[in-house]
Amino acid sequence: MNWLISLDRALFHKINRDWSASFLDAWLPHLTDLHKQRWFLYTAAALAAWWVWKERKPALKALVVVALAIGMTDFVNHRLIKPTFNRARPEKAGLMPLLRTPSHAGLSFPSNHAANMGAAASALSYAYPAWAPVFALAAGLVAYSRVYCGVHFPADVLMGLLLGFLIGRVVAYLMLGSDDRPAGKPKKSRKKG
Repeated sequence: MNWLISLDRALFHKINRDWSASFLDAWLPHLTDLHKQRWFLYTAAALAAWWVWKERKPALKALVVVALAIGMTDFVNHRLIKPTFNRARPEKAGLMPLLRTPSHAGLSFPSNHAANMGAAASALSYAYPAWAPVFALAAGLVAYSRVYCGVHFPADVLMGLLLGFLIGRVVAYLMLGSDDRPAGKPKKSRKKG
């Protein structure tokens, strides 16, 4: 078990310090805390409203599924798993990370950001399979940004993504059914005679 912790810490140092670039320094801190920026919240709300207006019921249903998946993931992660593992963030663990975002309080394992993005990506991918690579890329970038900015270990974001993916998939399956067709695509009808 100690070798896993050592590997996790070594990979953290590689991502946080060695694999850095000026364009990542400028971009990833904004991505990691996007939910705190008003322009993003207004843009996301406008896009969601446009989506619901354009696709009506399928879009609304997908948004409800995403909200439920994120809510369940956040609850399970923050209230049940984090207190059980009680892992300190890299800064509190004495690793002296290069912080590219303000210091974060709370526990580290698993990452709520990664878990919530994993849940959203999983639920949206279930509803819109053709867009799955885009949703996965967005979740992966946010997860990577958490390590790059120095506030999580790689294992934190990997487990967060996995947890979010599983919960998002279960919620989507239960609410959208076992049909893998993209939301909004009409069902094929059988011709009589």
